[in-house]
Amino acid sequence: MMTLRYLLVILLILLPVSAGAHTLPVNDRFTFSGFGTLGLIHNNLAEADAVRDTSQPKGADEGWSGRIDTRLGLQAGLKFTNQLDAVVQGMSQYHDTGDFSPELMQAFLRYSPDPALQMRFGRLGWDVDLVSDSRYVGYAYPWVRPPVDHFGILQLTHIDGADVTYKRPFGSDLVWLKLFAGQTDSRFYMSDDLKADFDADRVYGSHINYETGAWHFRLGYTRVESDVTFGGFYTTLIEQNHGMDADLFLNHLIGFDRLQLYSIGAIYNPGALQLQAIWNRNVLASGDTWIDSGFVSAAWRFGSLTPYVIHSRVDTHDEREDPIGSNVKQRTWSLGLRYDVATNVALKTQIDRVHTLSPGLLWRDVDDDWNGGWATMVSLGLDFVF
Repeated sequence: MMTLRYLLVILLILLPVSAGAHTLPVNDRFTFSGFGTLGLIHNNLAEADAVRDTSQPKGADEGWSGRIDTRLGLQAGLKFTNQLDAVVQGMSQYHDTGDFSPELMQAFLRYSPDPALQMRFGRLGWDVDLVSDSRYVGYAYPWVRPPVDHFGILQLTHIDGADVTYKRPFGSDLVWLKLFAGQTDSRFYMSDDLKADFDADRVYGSHINYETGAWHFRLGYTRVESDVTFGGFYTTLIEQNHGMDADLFLNHLIGFDRLQLYSIGAIYNPGALQLQAIWNRNVLASGDTWIDSGFVSAAWRFGSLTPYVIHSRVDTHDEREDPIGSNVKQRTWSLGLRYDVATNVALKTQIDRVHTLSPGLLWRDVDDDWNGGWATMVSLGLDFVF
C-alpha cells in the first residue's frame, strides 16, 4: 500500500505539469523530450507473481504493485546538418539488475543523404516487429502495456551496431526494407531458479514493409548468436551433484546460444479504428524446440475515449518433458479503456483474464504446487510525453 500511495502522490503532482508540456526546442539544432508511465497492477494470485517480461527478476505479488510498468525516459537530439543528426535516450525502469537504475537505451548518429535512404550507427532500439521499437513508450499505443504473452518473451533491449533503411514507391504504395547488424548483452530470467546472461556477439536480420492506404504489413527475420552463461539453483545442482559444466550442459539442453526469430504482422489504421495482429516464432538452436507467440487487438477512438480488446497467447513447442520448468503456455483476454486527458497525457485502465497452462518464463515466486490456472489482473496507468 505504501507503493500505491507514493505513486498516486506523484501522479497528482505530475498531471498538471504534463498536461501543458511539449517537446522543448532549446534552439534550432537541439531538442529535448521525454516519456513515462506511472503504472499500477493488482494481482489476485497468492501463488505466483506476474512480470511484464523475462528481464524482470521479481514480479507483482498479490495486491497492488507499481514495480513492473512504471518508467521514465529522456531523449535529446542534436541536428548537425539537414542530413546528419544524433539522438541519445536514457530510461529508468525495473529491469534485470533488480532495481530502477538508469540505462542508456539509444545513442546513435543518423545520416539521410536523401529521403529514400537512412543509415544509423550506434546503440539502436530492438526493432524486430511492428511494436518492439516503441514498446516502452506507453503513450504510443492504446493498451496499458504491450501484450505480455507476446512481448514478454525473449526480447532484447537494444543492439550496438548499425542499420540501413531504404524506401521506394510502388505505384501509390510504399515498400521499405531495413537491414541491421550488431551485438548486445542481456539477461533473461527463465524461472526463480535459473537466469541466462547473453553475450550476443552477432545479432543480424532484416524486415520488409509494405504500406498501402491504411494498411501496414511487415515480414521479418532475426538471428542471435551468443555466448550464454547461466546462474541460479539449477547451475549449482548440475555442477555440484553431477560434476558437469553447467553452461555447456544447459546450452545443449536449451539452445539459447543460437536463436532465430521469424515475425509477421499487420496494422490497419484508417482513422478512429485500429486493428493489429502480430505473430512471432522463436526457434532455439536445435531446431526442434520453438516458442510461438502472438496477439490480435482492436481499438476504436471516439473523442477522447478509446476502448480496446486484446487476445494474446504463447506456446512452447518441445517434444521432451519440460526439463527445467521453463516452458510456457498461456492465453490472455484483455479489455481496456484509454482516456486522453490532454494532447500528451493519457489515463488507462485494463482488466486481464489470464489462463496459464504452464507458468514457465512469465511468473516469479511460484508456489511448488501451482501449475497454472486462472488469474485476474487489474491495471491502471498514466502515460505522458513531453
